Amino acid sequence: MKNTRIGTPAGRFAALLTTVVLLLLPSSPAHAVLAPVAKESHAALKEIGRGRLTFLGFGIYKTSLWSESGKYAGLRSGQTLALSLWYERKFSRSELIAITVREWQRLGLASAEQQARWTRELESHWLDVRPGDNMTIVTTTSGETYFYRQDRRLGSVKDPLFGPALLAIWLDPRTAVADLRQQMLRDEGA
Repeated sequence: MKNTRIGTPAGRFAALLTTVVLLLLPSSPAHAVLAPVAKESHAALKEIGRGRLTFLGFGIYKTSLWSESGKYAGLRSGQTLALSLWYERKFSRSELIAITVREWQRLGLASAEQQARWTRELESHWLDVRPGDNMTIVTTTSGETYFYRQDRRLGSVKDPLFGPALLAIWLDPRTAVADLRQQMLRDEGA
């Protein structure tokens, strides 16, 4: 086999081809871990699974799903669940909230009054995100839902109906991101 030097036209072509192939391969969700500050607050959590949401080959975010048993028992099981999202593109807070409300409406998960109340909660806790930012959502056995960024807690919502409705966006069988759900629940018979 002949050696190809990077400085030659054939070498540059080989390097470009290698780069394109590597970009097209599914990337491993290396950053789809539980945010350190959430892990400190919920040390007993074990990973259930992980996934990556893409659109036309471009990464949107990487996810990981966690519970105390390392198994998924369902949204209404009363178990503590954490969903960690590591963003690969930027979203404004208003974009994130609009997507959330649209999914609640599509799934029929809450009344208009509940959605309005929950939207006000999200507006007070959520922030804009950039590539590399994390948001972790933790629903607890007490019914309270906590929000974390990679470096701090953002706040919480006490309504016990809120957490399951929020996580349903990713975990309900009717989710718009069924492939991502399947990735996260691969070993759970999703």
